[in-house]
Amino acid sequence: MEWWTWILLWLALAALALLFLGYLAWRIFRGFTALMDDAGRASELLAPGFDGQEARTAPPAQTAAFRSPAEVRAENAVASRARKSQRLERRVRRRSVRGQPQLLRDMPHL
Repeated sequence: MEWWTWILLWLALAALALLFLGYLAWRIFRGFTALMDDAGRASELLAPGFDGQEARTAPPAQTAAFRSPAEVRAENAVASRARKSQRLERRVRRRSVRGQPQLLRDMPHL
């Protein structure tokens, strides 16, 4: 082969490589702009919940590590009883809506 064909061949290969890198850069740029558009829409949807007023006025939460174990156990027991009663109420309501028989233990004791 002649020497000038090698030059043409390498120039064509370099031009194709640059075109391919340009195409990849364009795809990455388009993906990034789409990501930023989605992030902007998400922040607009979430913005009303994050105005910062509640965070400044709310008292700091005290973790259970710095409280007495008896106090934490008592709070957990109260919360557990509340959850159980809520589940019972939901079960009774669901069964009455479906027309299913109620369990004897779910009936209120008079």
